[in-house]
Order: sequence, then C-alpha cells, then structure tokens
Amino acid sequence: MNQLYREIAEQPEVFRRIATTYVNEATLASWYEDHPGTIYLTGMGSSLFAAYPAYLYLLSRGFPVVYIDASELLHYGLQGIRDVDTLVLLSQSGESYEVLEILNRLPSRPKTLAFTASPKSTLARRVTKAIDILSGTEYAVTATKTHTATLVTLNLWAMAQAKDKKAFLHASLDLELLAEEAERLIRTSPEWTKKTLKSLEFAQGAETKVLIARGPALSSAWHGCLLMYECAKETFLGFSGGQFRHGPLELAVKTMFAIVLALPGKTQELVVRLTQELAERGVGVLLVGATLDERYNLKVLPLHFPNEYFAPALSVIPVMLLAYTMAEEKGIEPGKAFLIQKTTLRE
Repeated sequence: MNQLYREIAEQPEVFRRIATTYVNEATLASWYEDHPGTIYLTGMGSSLFAAYPAYLYLLSRGFPVVYIDASELLHYGLQGIRDVDTLVLLSQSGESYEVLEILNRLPSRPKTLAFTASPKSTLARRVTKAIDILSGTEYAVTATKTHTATLVTLNLWAMAQAKDKKAFLHASLDLELLAEEAERLIRTSPEWTKKTLKSLEFAQGAETKVLIARGPALSSAWHGCLLMYECAKETFLGFSGGQFRHGPLELAVKTMFAIVLALPGKTQELVVRLTQELAERGVGVLLVGATLDERYNLKVLPLHFPNEYFAPALSVIPVMLLAYTMAEEKGIEPGKAFLIQKTTLRE
C-alpha cells in the first residue's frame, strides 16, 4: 500500500469528520450570507471540478452563478466582478499561482471566500473567510481526498446559501451512507478492479477511451480523466452524455472503452440509454451507478446512494481505484509524477 492508496482509503473518515464538524444549525447560520450579486466559483484542476455539483445546485435554485477556470478568469473576467459579488476561490494547497494572482489583480473589492486544505496558507490569510475542507495534508501528486472533501464541503455551503435547512441537516445521514459505500468499494477493490480489467481485456488496448457522465457527475468524469493522466498514464477523453451524441459518438466506429457514470438524478435514464447503445455497438463499457444486465463487453458496478449532488464524491472513487490498479499492472508507482509538482506555482 503506497501513499496514494492510503489517501484514497482515508476518504470515509474525512466524510465523517466533515459531517461531525459542519452539519449543525450553528454552521448553517454562520455560512449563510446575503448574495445580492453574482457568485463566482473558480479554481484549477481537481479543485475546480469539485465545484461543479455546487454550481449546478445553485444554478437550479435561481442563483446568478459563474463556474470558471481560474486561469481564464485571471485574463478575461476580472473586470466583470463587482463589489457586491462573492468570489469563491478553490485551492487545496492555498498556494496555486492563478488563484493568488486573481487576488493580486482584482480591480474591485468583492467578498472573497476560500475552500482549502491548508488553513494557514497564503490564500487563507488573504480572503474574507477561509473554510477548511478537513481532508488533512495530501502528499501524493494525484488528488483524491482533497477533491472529494472540497466537493462535499462546497455542497454544504451551497445548501446554506439556498437556505435549504432540511437538506443541510439531512446531510449527516447522507455523509454517513457515503462513507459506508466508500468503505465497501475500497475494501473490495483488489477483487473488483482486477476482475473488471481482466473481463474487459481490450480496455487498455482500445484506440479510444472515454469517461461519460451528466449533471453533477460530470465533475467525476473530468477528475477521472485527470486521475488516469496522472496516475495510470492513460489517455481518457471526458464528455457529457449530451455532448457525446453531438459528434464524439462517431469514435465508436473504432475500438472503444467507456467508463459511464449513471448516477441518480434528472438525467440518469438518459445516460443508461446511451450505455445500452454503446454496448450494442460492441463498445467495452464499465457502467458505474445504475444497474443493467451484464454481457461480455458490459460490466456493471452498482452504487447505492440517492443524493444527486453528493453522489459524485462516491462515483469518482472507483475511477481512483481503477487508475491505481492500472498503474500497478503497468509497473508504474501509482501517484508518482515525472513532469509536474503537487502545487503549480507558475503560469
């Protein structure tokens, strides 16, 4: 068990720690603020991907909210941020170059909020308010527990902004179930990851590999690609299920392997339908979340978790474990990087 696997295995405890610390009426009251302006959610890499469920949650409740890559906001969007707006900055290290440079160049004085694993970082010291995601320090280059902790904590914050007291206080039960399901996946991973890869032997040799999801689960698809790049040194393309039909579906004329995340929610049935079509075309598919009858080229990993917005913190764990196993089988130390560092300090 190397450092990366240890950090994957720590996630259930992180979920419980977040629930114990933050899911109470005092936290709800302290996190709620009036937002007469626009909420900007910005960060880089896994931190940004973790914000997508909260973005959709706020968007679906009528909030003016922007989800944007920090490197693009830095060069193209700062003039649009007003004093009445709220700028939510996401950085696990609290030292990411683009996020800090946004603060250096802001022409206005919006309320600034940081979500970080480093409460003593430069970012935490410079914002109006810093929220500790309670993951503890993450040492492996590949983000695991910091990604899911950011996602969960941001969801709680979004519920507080929407005054969704019932959902907020119910989150204790949601996060306990999330922890239990994560423990099950991690405990059984040596068996199911190798079995899955063996039963889809052509997966690593496929000409095209894709990760597909819709709704909040898109965060897991995007981060899943990053996991495959960094950990397994495998090239995966990430698509929303809707966008996949608008052109990328043509890639299925080649040998293809698809990891499809079909989580509970408004679009689950659409994703399941796409999975069936891909399997019928001969594409090798690992379906995560929903249940279908297996066949030689379709393997299914059901997940039993109903909350649409927290579910991506669970669905990304199988991808973490698959990337870990793929790296091991290729003789690569999982989570070891050759060209990048844990924190990006220059543009």
